[in-house]
Amino acid sequence: MVAAISSTPGWVPVHFDEAQYATWLLDLDLSYQTKGPFVTFTQWLVQGLALPPLIAMRLPAWFAFMVAALGLIWVGYRTGLRDQRLWILVLSLSCAPMVILLAMVHTTDIWLLAMIILSLGAFAEVVHRDGQHGAEIWWVLMGVALGLGALAKLSIALIPLALLPWVILRMPQIFLTAGPYLGAFVCALTMSPWIAWNIDHDFGHLKHEFGHMAGGDAQWSDAFTWLPIFVMSILPVGWLAIFGGLRWRGNGTLMLESGYASRVREAFQVVSAVLVAFFVIKGFAGPILVNWVLPLVPFLLLGFAARVRWSVALQSMITVMQWGIVLLLLFPYQFGWTMQRDAFQKIRGWDTAIQEVAALSGPSDVVSADHYSVLAWALFYWPEAPGEARWSGPIGQVIPDQSRRVNQYDQWAVLAGPHARIVHLGANTPDRLAERCGQFSALGRVSVRMPDGTVRSEIGVWECLDYVPEPPWPNMDLH
Repeated sequence: MVAAISSTPGWVPVHFDEAQYATWLLDLDLSYQTKGPFVTFTQWLVQGLALPPLIAMRLPAWFAFMVAALGLIWVGYRTGLRDQRLWILVLSLSCAPMVILLAMVHTTDIWLLAMIILSLGAFAEVVHRDGQHGAEIWWVLMGVALGLGALAKLSIALIPLALLPWVILRMPQIFLTAGPYLGAFVCALTMSPWIAWNIDHDFGHLKHEFGHMAGGDAQWSDAFTWLPIFVMSILPVGWLAIFGGLRWRGNGTLMLESGYASRVREAFQVVSAVLVAFFVIKGFAGPILVNWVLPLVPFLLLGFAARVRWSVALQSMITVMQWGIVLLLLFPYQFGWTMQRDAFQKIRGWDTAIQEVAALSGPSDVVSADHYSVLAWALFYWPEAPGEARWSGPIGQVIPDQSRRVNQYDQWAVLAGPHARIVHLGANTPDRLAERCGQFSALGRVSVRMPDGTVRSEIGVWECLDYVPEPPWPNMDLH
């Protein structure tokens, strides 16, 4: 069972988004309300393999990391990095804490990073050919990479938008060739499942993405505080290089100083500057989450590898030190730390908690919850009956509420029809659900425990019998 594997010491806990994308296999579709179909589709491809479920679920993420690593070597080579600089580049990627954490779980971000790097490599090949002499195949590859990246996460659109100013100023002649239009067509063709789903669902996912642009409780400092956090999340030990370990003039002695390499570097410098400006401006509307600035990772690593003064041997030592930091963050209890020092306590303990919930409530075809993360873990960890296939368990929906954003479970509209029995999970008594039940009762509470035995939170478990959606649930339009 997934729960047994995930609770084994040494396994990274399942993130709620990771669980969410996996549970969408209950109702496979061309796209989804909050994300594109790529992550769930890759899980569908590997779910039939004779592997433990958790390994099968995360195998595509590990593959995506390898694609990102090989692609970054390609991009680094085209920017002029050679010999030791290429080794430093790939070592920097392999020990960047944020990248490691993204590669250990299967969410959209690791695929976004991989496809960004591939699209940058294809664009570097276009620059190398000055947009002509066989550049069309690289435009096609760039279109495929951008299209697949968009099927994972639409923020990959920042890459072509950030490239556009440099292309207009330095390579305007390529707009007179078929390449960019061929690439755009291939990108749109690759995105066709997402396009078809959105047309059929009132552009639900597109509205969700624009919902991220809405302003929140913003402070002027939000425009800049993300910068040091971002650098520290990629180069925590390498941060020391900024204070005397970087060459601030020139690109070092182990770089190819050819015309095309310098043009690629110039293009990437412009792209990174445009991206920084974009996130600074967006920061005035609200806080910037560190994974939002993932498109900047390749440029930070390229700049670091080009200008750092130390050797491959020292970078190898840095790699070991940064892996030590990551392991300490992921497995604090094995080092004698308690819940108070656990940066990932929010995602721990749900495997055993849901097993206890299932034992308390008994078999159920429908589960509801107060929040999508709790519902995702419930559907992911809910035990199947003996002999039943994976994903033959319950379906569910988050209690409708006009104050929250629509999620994929709302697209399933499970609570739009009557049910003989619903098991509800939440912190407080769900009065709005209770008034729609013929009988409603509390079954008990289950503790979410950390590896040190500390109770982090409790889940209330309720039983609703003879459910009917009367009065009708409010119409939710917040995306």
